[in-house]
Amino acid sequence: MATVPVLVMPLKLWIDRPGPLTAESGYYPSGHTATAMVAYCGAALLLAPRTGRAGRGWAMPVAVVLSAATGIGLVLRGYHWPLDVLGSWLLCGMLLALLVAALRRIDNRGAAGSGTDAP
Repeated sequence: MATVPVLVMPLKLWIDRPGPLTAESGYYPSGHTATAMVAYCGAALLLAPRTGRAGRGWAMPVAVVLSAATGIGLVLRGYHWPLDVLGSWLLCGMLLALLVAALRRIDNRGAAGSGTDAP
């Protein structure tokens, strides 16, 4: 969650795009969409190992639906342009992919160093 403003704010300042219903700028990418996506999908990643086999398949689809609903709602209410939301989805998708890769690397190191394969 701490990386969201670090990534989003410099882009908002650099691109300096006005919003759909205002002359004010700094609307691209959508910080609301980025925060929602990282929060929901990050929570799903944290819950996945703890939900067991039966619950493993529901957390991420629910997080994706909530993230999509947040972005679509922001567009429909006139807070953001569609590309503002799309930009956040792409940016946070890359961020979450890096998080998944890091978690897998940590998990593989733990499994390799646990000594469970010893005779």
